[in-house]
Amino acid sequence: MDGPRAGPWNMAADSFLLDSARTPTLRLYQWDGPWLSLGYAQKPVPAEIPWVRRPSGGRAVLHHHEITYAIVLPEFSGSLGAVYEQLTALWLETLAALHPQLSSSETQRSGQGNPSCYQLTQRGEIQLQGQKLVGSAQLRRGTRLLQHGSIPTAVSPWFSRTFPGARPPAVLPGLTSQDLVRNFPRGLQRQDWSPEEVGIIEENACAYRA
Repeated sequence: MDGPRAGPWNMAADSFLLDSARTPTLRLYQWDGPWLSLGYAQKPVPAEIPWVRRPSGGRAVLHHHEITYAIVLPEFSGSLGAVYEQLTALWLETLAALHPQLSSSETQRSGQGNPSCYQLTQRGEIQLQGQKLVGSAQLRRGTRLLQHGSIPTAVSPWFSRTFPGARPPAVLPGLTSQDLVRNFPRGLQRQDWSPEEVGIIEENACAYRA
């Protein structure tokens, strides 16, 4: 698992992994937060904390007390929606082994105009007692696909200040990256970053700075 990093570094690392991974790859990481990430086409959200623009779409996510994941598939078949459902089902299997009370959403909620990702629920997303748990987004480049997302372990005190009136995410207190690696049902690999890779990521991070 990568240690806490600034938002631009994390987004540059995910983008680099999308371009370079040769096998299906899982990356787990954290933020030196709090940070706000916006979808690539999303309008800026007034915030008192630093923000970064993701290479993927979707709505805003407040990254603070959480484990963030990125999965890269060098090749994939089917629609983006089908792959989203498949990967979300893998996460449900992983997390339900630790917290059996988790379930898959059977309804869809638009959240109207609220900029928070956690106000939007799609069918099949992971929830806890009716609250959305995992917020994810995708990016495709040719035959390659990135899906990354947030698994909160606590609600950040910045959430209500950043998204007034918004419903906070569900949380899994005590969740660790070791729990996820041990229970993930499919063998995904990622080697530690080489010095050369770190240099490339650091150079590209400037493209994601606010």
